[in-house]
Amino acid sequence: MSIYAVCTPGLERALAEELEELLGREVHIQPGGVEAEGDLVDAAGLCLWSRCAAKILFVLGEVHAASLQQLEQEVRKLDWSEILHPGQQVVVKVAGRGRIKHHDAVSKKVGFAIADSLRASAQPTPKAGKRGRGAKRGSAAPKRRFQARGPRRNHAPLTLQVRLDERVARLSLDAGGLLHKRGYRQSTAKAPIRENLAVCILRMAGWQPGVPLVDPMCGAGTFSIEAAMWAADVAPGLKPPPVTGLPGFPDDAWKTMLDEAKSAQSLASELPILTADRDKGACRATQENASRAGVHIAPVCKDISKAFETTLEGPGLVVLNPPYGVRVADNVKLAPLYHKIGGALRAQFPGWRVVMVCPDKALAGRVAKMEELVRFKNGGISVGVYVGQL
Repeated sequence: MSIYAVCTPGLERALAEELEELLGREVHIQPGGVEAEGDLVDAAGLCLWSRCAAKILFVLGEVHAASLQQLEQEVRKLDWSEILHPGQQVVVKVAGRGRIKHHDAVSKKVGFAIADSLRASAQPTPKAGKRGRGAKRGSAAPKRRFQARGPRRNHAPLTLQVRLDERVARLSLDAGGLLHKRGYRQSTAKAPIRENLAVCILRMAGWQPGVPLVDPMCGAGTFSIEAAMWAADVAPGLKPPPVTGLPGFPDDAWKTMLDEAKSAQSLASELPILTADRDKGACRATQENASRAGVHIAPVCKDISKAFETTLEGPGLVVLNPPYGVRVADNVKLAPLYHKIGGALRAQFPGWRVVMVCPDKALAGRVAKMEELVRFKNGGISVGVYVGQL
């Protein structure tokens, strides 16, 4: 059995480093994710503890899929009674490209195959939902819902992902949903960055708990809050993930993991993290989000050049997610701001490392001499992760 952890393409190495620490075994980097050996309990543990993963998929296996008929026959052979509860909803998503071109047809056939498998094993039969809208060729996965007949119980819906690749289809269960949605970030600011992306960036910059961190343009406080949660061993996924409701999941395993996670928390009132933003709304959003996350963050509502009257004993890391310039004209307008940021930081934190998210290397160079580590998409904009020294 294997687990596939999904991340934003370009950030695989940060995720791989984290998974090796959590699982204590070798992992394999793939485009857009990391694969490792593991069982259902491992999948639930990663949903509980992974800060970098966007999703955790539990891989059921690969089946031949040279045609719709072959795919349907292969899926029907699997024992779905070990996966589905009576009355449980299943969402079938299809992605990738293979010999089969029509994703909506794949979703329909897989649903019928699951129904036939359950019927053959004398289990309650799933009922196909209403026909959904078809998707364009090569587009994001369409969804089709199936619901097993039987007494309705409070089982979380399951998502089955079918990924096509030439003559093969990989079948995976979404173990935990969208993991970047920790639940604390209800107050937002401009240009927010996802929680798991923030941790990946901190890891790539070499930050670890205990190293001083300065977040002078905090926005919604994502970098500071994620760093504080990491430093205090606050598990990011405390809600039971769907995988814990599978018929084959061991009784009380989730409760044991959850109890261990809660006992591991070591909240401290003082952390080596300084946070600021000149916008009062951003400071308020950061405080509200931090409170929901269960960590103590007190941002200073001042401009970057005046924010920190006292500094931490360093050197440490400064993290920046400044306004983006999408067009060349925007970059020219933003150049003075980036120059000001660099001057203010060099005056207050000389010798510290700096990591920033920025779409343009020339703009990043206004802050410090920078090296581009990787590029990825943030909010549909291609940005780079740059590191340098003040």
